[in-house]
Amino acid sequence: MPYMEFEKFHKRMGFVPQLLELIKDTNPEMFDAINGMDEAVLKDGALSAKNKRLIALAISAARQCGPCVDTHARAAMYLGATKQEIMETLFVCLLVGGAPTLAASKNTIRFLKGEIDPLEYAGE
Repeated sequence: MPYMEFEKFHKRMGFVPQLLELIKDTNPEMFDAINGMDEAVLKDGALSAKNKRLIALAISAARQCGPCVDTHARAAMYLGATKQEIMETLFVCLLVGGAPTLAASKNTIRFLKGEIDPLEYAGE
């Protein structure tokens, strides 16, 4: 981790998304803004950090952002979410957002089924 700020992401998520590394290298002020929002919004509060990550996962699926789904699923699991909690979150998305939400979640589902090696599941 070349930047001390990455340690904060690693503690919150268990990893640092590669996109954030690129942002830090190209626009440090934008990285600081994202880091500040992430710290403020996704910490434990009335909702646990895990539940907030599950909500972020659901929104990412509804927005059909596959890499975002993978990132939030991985972070939620790091915070203690089970495979069943991830799948139930995705099924709620299916109910509300339709089949495209699951299509955006294909890699996460494959990972949960054991079809993708954990070392290859970068969530990016």
